[in-house]
Amino acid sequence: MLNYTKLGGLMKKRLNQSLALVLSVCIAVFTPQAAHADISPQPTLVSFTMTPDTVDIATANTTVSFNLVVSNPTGISSTQTMVTLSSTVGNTFTTYLKRTDVPVMSSSQVVTFQGSLIVPSTAAPGIYTATASPIFSLSADGSAGLSTSTLTATSTSKVVGAPNSLSVRNGGYLDFSYKTFAGPTFNNTLGLSFVNPKYTTIAAPIWKVGETFNPGDYYELRVPNLQLKIKSSTSTICSSDGVTLTLLSIGACSFTVYTDRNLDYPYQKDDEVVNVTSARVKPSYSPGSIPTQSSKILPLSVNGPFVYGPAGIVIPVSATPTVCYPVGTYITVISGGICTLNYSTPASSTYLASDVYPLTFEITRSTQTVAFTAVPPAPIAGKTLNLSATSTSGLPITFQSDSPSICSVNGSSLNLLKSGSCVVEAVQSGSATIAPASLAQTILVSSAPAPSKKIVCVKAGKSKVFVATKCPTGYKVKK
Repeated sequence: MLNYTKLGGLMKKRLNQSLALVLSVCIAVFTPQAAHADISPQPTLVSFTMTPDTVDIATANTTVSFNLVVSNPTGISSTQTMVTLSSTVGNTFTTYLKRTDVPVMSSSQVVTFQGSLIVPSTAAPGIYTATASPIFSLSADGSAGLSTSTLTATSTSKVVGAPNSLSVRNGGYLDFSYKTFAGPTFNNTLGLSFVNPKYTTIAAPIWKVGETFNPGDYYELRVPNLQLKIKSSTSTICSSDGVTLTLLSIGACSFTVYTDRNLDYPYQKDDEVVNVTSARVKPSYSPGSIPTQSSKILPLSVNGPFVYGPAGIVIPVSATPTVCYPVGTYITVISGGICTLNYSTPASSTYLASDVYPLTFEITRSTQTVAFTAVPPAPIAGKTLNLSATSTSGLPITFQSDSPSICSVNGSSLNLLKSGSCVVEAVQSGSATIAPASLAQTILVSSAPAPSKKIVCVKAGKSKVFVATKCPTGYKVKK
């Protein structure tokens, strides 16, 4: 049996789908298509400059010239643009820049706009920036196409904090309201940011009698040609030489960090009041002593003395790490010899750095002796000699010359340089458990003997006997 209710619902649904399809086709057929204009690309800024970069309203020469160059492959439709000169204090002046191509060639791919503006004598001194209204391209149908955004002029301004600007001065002074310095670092309530990361990590100053405060450590100078200065209004508590502050006595110190007014910037300052407390003290220590130790069993752990400083137990630093080194309050000995430990503490906000207090003790080693084979007097003509020595420990021997101008050593070979007394040492440097030993001897180095050979020489038919190896100049050997 057919369910007519269900069948009717299905037919109704299919009918609605067919109507929707027909309606969409009709809309597609009868809706006119939007016209596609051939719009040119957005113009490109080539340059936008203003000259000069500074004028003075106290003089008659206050004209500022503008030069704007744009490009576009299909041309530029704009014939002029408005330039607005605005200051940081709200002064605004306008002028128009006109195309320099006369008659106007809209299809030109590179177009220059020029104009000028006279800054009035009523203008407020300060920093001014120049912007130009957008420039439109030329579409293929001759209409205005896409445009640039608002354009900003550049200049050769060297004023820190005001690049690409115009400086309007009065009698030479700009009085540019720019923070010439940032700080202080020790005032966390200001939420300051710094360019140099050192100012974000530097420790707070120490406000104690006898300390010196250098503002350059806590204030970041933003204008290089200015100098941070400091002055005190409580000279009995803290005094200043203009560069640093010296804390003299307990109490409230009032001081001002500032930069002087110059042609670009006004006087700027930061006033501070700090509480100066009693002077830091230098702690002193008495490390005590450690008795002599033996090197028979190494490594050796020795109890070190308990030395207390302001922050707790003072751990020493070994001055002889090849002999000993600290491990906590214990001293580890790894070789015989002299162990030296230095006790000291660094400066803190409460204490000065202490002096260095050394603790020295000995670790004894077995003794040894050196036997150095005697060397008889030697003529310099021999040039070299062999050296020989031994040690009772059996450890190797090295040789060294104590008379380097007379003789030198190369391994176990002695080089004779000139006549005189040559002092040579045979050295055994020892080991962790054997003490070093050495033995020196003096070797007499004699000059070469005079020649003893007789020779008969002839000159001008006369014979003469010489004691030499050859005849003098002008003589010949008699045959």
